[in-house]
Amino acid sequence: MTRVLSLLLAGLWLGACDQAPPVVQPIQFSHKAHVEKGLPCDGCHEFVEKAAFAGMPSTETCMMCHQSAITDNPEEEKVRQYAEKSVPIPWQRIYEVPGHVYFSHRRHVTLGRIECARCHGDVGGSAAPITVAAFPIRMDRCMACHAQRGANSDCNACHR
Repeated sequence: MTRVLSLLLAGLWLGACDQAPPVVQPIQFSHKAHVEKGLPCDGCHEFVEKAAFAGMPSTETCMMCHQSAITDNPEEEKVRQYAEKSVPIPWQRIYEVPGHVYFSHRRHVTLGRIECARCHGDVGGSAAPITVAAFPIRMDRCMACHAQRGANSDCNACHR
């Protein structure tokens, strides 16, 4: 009985390691509000079709629309405060692959034509900032998708 309980607790602990703890974003950002205005993902994540890392919205990108108030939301003023100080908005990354893994947004989004929601969930429907990954980044999930799509499953394609 003790051995079974130990194994169960170990499994729960290891499962908890799949998901990083929630982060606190510097601005209470609504993807939903921006999507409803017709902004595409690559409008803010400008490298999503061109590079490995999709990129985080720069202060300058945000200021293209938020130089003056658009809404009465006080969070919007924070964008202008970062711009006044000439500092980047310290967005917190949610998705990060281990150092020994190579992942390319360009390869998946542009060449593979995979929709953002496949890996990131319904980000566009979220009125609150994203603080945890919609799906844990795990090899079995990647391998299942590769098998389903007939993509390369050679170890060296992703592991460096």
